[in-house]
Amino acid sequence: MSVLARRTGWGGLLVALPGLAFLAWFLLRPLARLVVDSFRQTTFGVTAPGFTLANYQAVFVDAGLRQSLVTTVVLSAAVTAITLVVCTPAALTLARSGPRLSAVVDAILVFPLAFPGIVIGFFVIVLLGRNGLASQLLETTTGEPGARWAYTAGGLAAAYVYFCIPRVIGTLRGAASTLDPDLPVVAASLGAYPMRVAATVTMPLLRAPLLASAGVCMATCLGAYGTAATLSEGIRVLPLDVADALYTRGDQGSAAALSVVLAVLAVLSLVLCTAVARLLERRSPRSGTDLPLVLAPVAQVAR
Repeated sequence: MSVLARRTGWGGLLVALPGLAFLAWFLLRPLARLVVDSFRQTTFGVTAPGFTLANYQAVFVDAGLRQSLVTTVVLSAAVTAITLVVCTPAALTLARSGPRLSAVVDAILVFPLAFPGIVIGFFVIVLLGRNGLASQLLETTTGEPGARWAYTAGGLAAAYVYFCIPRVIGTLRGAASTLDPDLPVVAASLGAYPMRVAATVTMPLLRAPLLASAGVCMATCLGAYGTAATLSEGIRVLPLDVADALYTRGDQGSAAALSVVLAVLAVLSLVLCTAVARLLERRSPRSGTDLPLVLAPVAQVAR
């Protein structure tokens, strides 16, 4: 009997069998087909014989695709950093708040999760478009016509941040709620200022959740299509090139190769962030059991 069967029993395997079959049919099979197609030249349904690396070479040789790849990675990394900066203090505050405020915030955070990317892109247009609220306010106060901020990298980044906030703040708030509430009080009694407490006590204890959230945020931004399609007038990202290759040029091989590149980048970001987070979690002290070790950096500064 296999190790899995000994741990779960044959009854558990039978119960999980429909889910495993669904996963194999609707995930593994299309994924395998995607990888195979990425090594073929297919145009409007006509597949050339043999396999080729031309689709992958085009990602790095073609100037437009290369620029889209760089833009996608840089934009995703920037959005991840901004989201963490915005969500970390909010998560710490919510972790210490009462149940009423938490319930209201939870209800508000549901909206970005429920709205599709196209709707979020429309929100950015309403706010930052040529006739958006910010442009109208600028025109009213200065007399100058408003700019088309929604169709720039900043507008797309704003949409991505709004889309990622509930995914990140939920994880960070759960981790922050496990911190010992006496830590800031004890650190302050040692003479540490609030910023010093945050830098030397709170943030080291949240490094693992921050990295895990960064991986999820990065992977989400890499593959976001609906928002980018709505705001694609001034910037190109790789998901748009996938759609363009498939629907405009009928190049299924190129679309498959670009999809594989995006999938590899997303998986790498998740795996690397998760691996580093687990490593830091094993090495870092627990806030409830190793209080002297947690406060050691503050104590050294106080001396």
